[in-house]
Amino acid sequence: MRFRPFTEEDLDRLNQLAGKRPVSLGALRFFARTGHSFLAEEGEEPMGFALAQAVWQGEAATVLVTRIEGRSVEALRGLLRAVVKSAYDAGVYEVALHLDPGRKELEEALREEGFALGPLVLAVRVLGSRGARGETRGVLE
Repeated sequence: MRFRPFTEEDLDRLNQLAGKRPVSLGALRFFARTGHSFLAEEGEEPMGFALAQAVWQGEAATVLVTRIEGRSVEALRGLLRAVVKSAYDAGVYEVALHLDPGRKELEEALREEGFALGPLVLAVRVLGSRGARGETRGVLE
């Protein structure tokens, strides 16, 4: 399996994996420039993607994986390794993401790649018309 940075030409490949939350061209352009976002491929078949960016936390930078999708634990593990390597190579020594507890394959991949889980829980409040409809999905996912 190959893990590589993606380009605008990969939008359809990412969206083959995105399910009900397609990746927009604007999001793809943003994450393609971060140096921390990757596409997993098996031959010509897309197997997963990670959207990540470095964020300043006031004391140090953290690479935040805002979204990761994969067709297998192997793809997820490889994407996590690619993000960790890109962070380390950039001099960023923290990598984080929010885990939906229902994503057992991602939880397995995180544990296998040395990530600590918990004890923090993400609190979300969505403002405007989305908040009025009770939407909370998509925030830091």
